[in-house]
Amino acid sequence: MDELERRLDLARNGGGILFCGAGFSADCLNFKPDETLGTGAQLLDLFNAELHQTPPYKDLQNAADALQEKIADNGMMTLLKKQFTVSDSTGDMTDLLRYPWQVVYTTNYDNALEVAAQAAHRQVDPLNNTDDPKTATTNLEIIHLHGYVRKWDIHNFRESCVLGAESYSKLTHVKSWLERFRRDIDQAQIVVFVGFNAGDFHLNQAINDLTGLRAKAFFINRPTAEANPDVVAAQKRLGTPLFIGRIGLATTIKQLLAKETPKEPHLASFVKYTPPNPAATVPTRAQIEDLFLYGKIEPSQLARDASNDVSDYHIQRSAIQQTLDAITGDTRIVLYDGYACDGKSILTTDLAYRLSGARPVYRLRQAYENILNEIAEILSYVPNAALIIENCFDLPRERLVSIARQFDGQDGVLILTSRAVALDASPDSLKSLCEFRSFQKITLACLSQSEARDLSDLADQIAGWRDFHKLDQDARLRFINDTCQASLPHFLLRLLQSDYVANRYREEFNKLSLNKSEREAIITALYVTNIGENAPLTFLSNVMEIDYGSLIDRINARAGDRAFRLIRRNAGIIETIPSIGAQNILQNLFDDTEIVDTIVFVLKNLASVSRNSFEQRMFEQLMRFSILSKVVSNSDAIDRFFEHNKQELQIRRRPLFWLQWHMAKCEVGAFNDAEKFLEQGYSEASEIERRTRTTYDRRQLNDRRAKFLMMRAAQTTRAKADLFRDFKEAVTLTDKILHQNDPQHYPFETLAEIVRTYNLVSVRLDSGHKFQINSWLESLVHYGRERIGVLVSGYQKDKAQSALDNIVI
Repeated sequence: MDELERRLDLARNGGGILFCGAGFSADCLNFKPDETLGTGAQLLDLFNAELHQTPPYKDLQNAADALQEKIADNGMMTLLKKQFTVSDSTGDMTDLLRYPWQVVYTTNYDNALEVAAQAAHRQVDPLNNTDDPKTATTNLEIIHLHGYVRKWDIHNFRESCVLGAESYSKLTHVKSWLERFRRDIDQAQIVVFVGFNAGDFHLNQAINDLTGLRAKAFFINRPTAEANPDVVAAQKRLGTPLFIGRIGLATTIKQLLAKETPKEPHLASFVKYTPPNPAATVPTRAQIEDLFLYGKIEPSQLARDASNDVSDYHIQRSAIQQTLDAITGDTRIVLYDGYACDGKSILTTDLAYRLSGARPVYRLRQAYENILNEIAEILSYVPNAALIIENCFDLPRERLVSIARQFDGQDGVLILTSRAVALDASPDSLKSLCEFRSFQKITLACLSQSEARDLSDLADQIAGWRDFHKLDQDARLRFINDTCQASLPHFLLRLLQSDYVANRYREEFNKLSLNKSEREAIITALYVTNIGENAPLTFLSNVMEIDYGSLIDRINARAGDRAFRLIRRNAGIIETIPSIGAQNILQNLFDDTEIVDTIVFVLKNLASVSRNSFEQRMFEQLMRFSILSKVVSNSDAIDRFFEHNKQELQIRRRPLFWLQWHMAKCEVGAFNDAEKFLEQGYSEASEIERRTRTTYDRRQLNDRRAKFLMMRAAQTTRAKADLFRDFKEAVTLTDKILHQNDPQHYPFETLAEIVRTYNLVSVRLDSGHKFQINSWLESLVHYGRERIGVLVSGYQKDKAQSALDNIVI
């Protein structure tokens, strides 16, 4: 009860969901409120009575089919409308509707909720399951998942009326509402089920992540001296059963609403950072090795290092003080960029600890549609709040700019991180951030001398490092500074791909005998890490169609005291080892075909649903050959990956898919297939234009076409005339891309590749062809050197300049 009251109080500012089952309105409909009451039990009794069936049907679907045959759609609709239309509600039902629910879901046909809302003077929008889930509404939504009597007519009755779990799965409109239901539950503070015994919980197809639901779900049952143990067991799998009845819940709500409303805003996208107490003792070698090898953080040791200004547990980066100094001035928006495993997440955790003494800190958990409103509410509540958003360029440019605008010149602080590869792909977003006067970018590429010494000292605690490099202090520093280029990712690459670490991963993996589902679940999490993300628990649960949290809990229970260190659950996020280590495991511990089959399964599931922004990004990244090829090398397995994905309409209609298959064929020198697949990419682009009547941006296809022509020219023997045409087309395409708005670095690299290839194969051309190509290239290189001035300073411009510097005509 204490947790129920706490969450109800929190949700007064948003995030409260009410779910009503048959027991909610049973007394209004003259049904006996006992344990047999459920979504189908009362219907079965009603249908048997109408059929005068002796002996009675025990299966709802059989009874429904028999009655449908006897009285047809119109008769069935008339019967249900008569039975499930009410004109009055009870006082406690009215009290329940006075609470500021965010949304109400029900499996009931009747209008009892609407009648109760009217008595509570609440404006509502009743929605039938055939309505569009994206329908704009202004009032409290009451969503009838099984259909709504007041919206039924002879045209929509058959597709709207749900008669048990079997017909439920056949109704296409309901599937869209299930996706909406799943998203609402994921963001909720509390989900209260009233009159729903969970015994017929066919809705769980929409809630694979039951672990995430369990802490915030409460089942309100009628008071009873002896509860049905099966009902209790079913509800405990999903949440907390309480036997206080509708009246008990209404009383709790009345008492709560009499108090002052909490001021802290409802958090869905963000979670408030709570600083840990510093550890009282120095870190153990095991803790340091767990951090380096498994990415397993001990927060109290991070806090101890920060409090004592030491690096006994991890490297404290100089960027922290640089940031604190900048914030003391006019800087309000800070972007850290670096490569994979550069320590950005640990750095932001250190910064959160330092900042939390003077201002509240909030970290992004998952970006939902209402993230802008949530940030506005946080800043309204605490104007000096610090918000941390990792992998910021995963957000659409317009949304990221809108977020940054709320901090520019204000009291709040916005901390952003990005991998260099995302920075590379997002020049428009970076350019927009640079336009804010209080923006500063801090690059984490190189370790300072003091940071390199800290790394050397910490590495002494790792057995693999001692065996890997038995060097004195000066030699170790030279190794870090010279061989590893003072780069933490380069150091970790050598460490995490060493035999010692591979064996440690293998030992950890082999601690348990994993079944097929567990292996697939681990592959998926490691693959997402390989992409560069820590996946939300809900994402993995839904794409794998399992309760991922429970699976991890079961693995940990079997693993013993130190649990399973390769995959961990931290609140709503699944954490794994560093991405370099994830590649190591996928390459060494799983068969290529097993990886391919798992990712194909995930892509198939993602293709079949309406995707949010994170799911859409994962959908696109999971298709990339450049990511697959890091962990899968067998050409047959790679072909299997693309052949299976081709069967999904949502995938094969994407030019990106054919572009990736083209790249895979180029990798093995199958140039005929590569050209065919690239042409298919162009065809799909044209088809998109036909369907949407908008122009498709072909610059990626065009750039790839130019690169392909040069690759084929260098690796095969082409006739002189064909070779000349290849150069002409490559130059034309590259010239076109360079002239388009907002160029990136890659056409400059393509230009350099054209020149390099020409220098390599020009001996095969006659003098007339060479004169013409030389003229084209001189003109294009000259334009490229002028055009580089429009690129954003930093990564993009440096890469483009490097390409131009290597051009020799």
